[in-house]
Amino acid sequence: MGSRPWFYALRNKAIGILQTVKKLIPEESLYVFPGHIAGEPLKEVKTFWKTVLKEAQLENVRIHDLRHTHASHLVSSGLSLSIVGKLLGHTQASTTQRYAHLADESLRQAAELFGSKVGKLMVKEE
Repeated sequence: MGSRPWFYALRNKAIGILQTVKKLIPEESLYVFPGHIAGEPLKEVKTFWKTVLKEAQLENVRIHDLRHTHASHLVSSGLSLSIVGKLLGHTQASTTQRYAHLADESLRQAAELFGSKVGKLMVKEE
């Protein structure tokens, strides 16, 4: 598995969440997400997802939108496209490239930050 601290941090948080969810499930179930048939896992999420959207008072949100939002937040927080691609399991850099416009904003902010520092130095020298 190699040295991947991000993986372990995410893994530990995910395990904690799953353990919490598992406590809400009847003890006889082997699955965190049991199906409607005893002893079977949940196999179809469309009805479940519709319930989630209704309770959250959301419309037109796809499960895949959550993945896209996750990636967007990471890129706009300054993580490289390479790292985000690895987190998402992309095998092609071009797949992650669609988030590049978000990385541009981080680059602009970094350039402005440096420009501001240079400006302060120039004022002090005058």
